[in-house]
Amino acid sequence: MSKKSDEEKKKKVFQRLMASIRRDPQKGLRLFYDTYGRIIQATAQAICHSSDKAGEVIDDVFVRVWEYAEEGGGADDPDAWVHTVTANEAKQAMRGRRELPLREEIAAADDRIGEVLDRHSFYWMIEDLSEIEQAVMVRRFVSLATFQEIAEEFGKPLTTVTSVYYRAFGKIKKKLEEKSEKF
Repeated sequence: MSKKSDEEKKKKVFQRLMASIRRDPQKGLRLFYDTYGRIIQATAQAICHSSDKAGEVIDDVFVRVWEYAEEGGGADDPDAWVHTVTANEAKQAMRGRRELPLREEIAAADDRIGEVLDRHSFYWMIEDLSEIEQAVMVRRFVSLATFQEIAEEFGKPLTTVTSVYYRAFGKIKKKLEEKSEKF
């Protein structure tokens, strides 16, 4: 097989993975991890020199992958894209980036829902979520746990936890948007 056909095959696989993430984030992210997990882990570990910090980076990389898939992302060189995203996230983590509280993270994602000000608001936002979605959101924002820590605690794959998080996050955004439409 020629180098050009290998590159085209990688592009097609990457495009299919992005489409899969858009259709079913949990399954798509699992497939993405199966395909690129070694690159992500090796890159994060090489830069961070810490398993804990690398775990946080992996969480952040999956956030970026999910966002990129939602944007309809495609890459000319998928391996390079995955490596670059992971390296950038690892470098940012090594600069001492802090965890954002829920209200800041939500506000950063969508400025229309920056009204989250306190625990009461937080618990109001998650009251309609499923039990697992509530548990993930509480561990992520009250306990400030990483996706990796949550996955280990619940005995679930990392991709499942990130999928649950983004599904819950989408429901919260929708709830806040509906509330703002009423006023």
